[in-house]
Amino acid sequence: MKPAVNNPMQQNAGIIQPVLENLSAIFQIWIKYISCSGEYVITPVQEKQCQICHLIRSHPLGAQRCWEAARQSLYLSPDQHHLFTCHAGFYVLAIPLQGKRSPIGVLETGGIRLSAEPGDYERFMKNVSDLGLDERLSRQYFEELPVKKRQEVLLLGETLYAISNCFLELGSAQARIQQEKSERALLQSELQALNSQINPHFLFNTLNTIQMLSYLEGARKTPAIINALSNLLRARLNCNQLLTSLEEELAVINNLLLIQKTRFEDRLQIRIDIPAVLLDALVPSLSLQPLVENALIHGLEPSEKIGRLDLQAMTQGGDLVIYVKDNGVGMTAPEVDKIERRLRQQESNGDGSEIGIVNIHRRCLALFGDEYGIGIRSAKNRGTEMTLRIPLRIRGCESNENIIG
Repeated sequence: MKPAVNNPMQQNAGIIQPVLENLSAIFQIWIKYISCSGEYVITPVQEKQCQICHLIRSHPLGAQRCWEAARQSLYLSPDQHHLFTCHAGFYVLAIPLQGKRSPIGVLETGGIRLSAEPGDYERFMKNVSDLGLDERLSRQYFEELPVKKRQEVLLLGETLYAISNCFLELGSAQARIQQEKSERALLQSELQALNSQINPHFLFNTLNTIQMLSYLEGARKTPAIINALSNLLRARLNCNQLLTSLEEELAVINNLLLIQKTRFEDRLQIRIDIPAVLLDALVPSLSLQPLVENALIHGLEPSEKIGRLDLQAMTQGGDLVIYVKDNGVGMTAPEVDKIERRLRQQESNGDGSEIGIVNIHRRCLALFGDEYGIGIRSAKNRGTEMTLRIPLRIRGCESNENIIG
């Protein structure tokens, strides 16, 4: 049977089945795992099934009663094992299994006899009299059912309860590992998607700049522009790591600024203040370029005054904080609220710059936790400050490992 999603019992049937097999052999009591639908999902293969129970279930009404008893077991307390009598009068040991949000089934034994008193068989036949069971087989299977001491059965209950908790913990650990793998795969896919998306606005203006320079200057500056563009494209296409050094990220920014300074001519002033000791700090790959592009395209380009772009990095406690500031047109409070709402909700819609910012923020949350990511301060006609906050982790220093998982 195909394992059910998020059900640790069915996901680990290959491990659990031999355990139930061995316990059934040791205690001479048939033990099975029953799903919430009443299906016998995991049962011993080598150990012979409880024949008297099998005979009872061969009748539709008997099968229905057994199914109802199993269903009722699901809603017993999962904090202990339970010993109760079934509709046929046998004792049944049950260990309800509780998943993260709801029951996922029950470990349950076949019928158990705790006494060998005169009249036991007659009382059993009275309980199942409406099933019309074969008299010869009923007596034979009843007599074959071992009589157990209550203490032995309770010991089995404690054993099954402890083992079931191990199975559930195993499932929880597997789920956490799978979630971490899925998150990493998502980050890698988003990074690859980011690598393959080239901002059309940026490319269009860059190519126009190259064309204009080629025409006006006889291609004297064009090679530098083309080289910067090639480096940018190469950085995007070749990036396959979640983290890169701040120095490598700055190389990408310098190529971007070389091109943009040509477009802005004398209208752009740039100040980069990053201490040399932070150049080996690790940052999410391609995390600064969207912030700088946002400042240039949405902050400074629409402004008529001399534009100023500041890129600054510093440490605060155990964190690395990077500021990208501009003195451009800024944003109104509702515009800032809209972007902050999308950051909180991790919505990847809006224009290209917003998508890039949300992408960076989401990657920071997944890599480092909820206290990290993008911050925004802005005022209309007074510029914008974007902040990237991540744990300080220096390349080559294992003690600075702050990544989740």
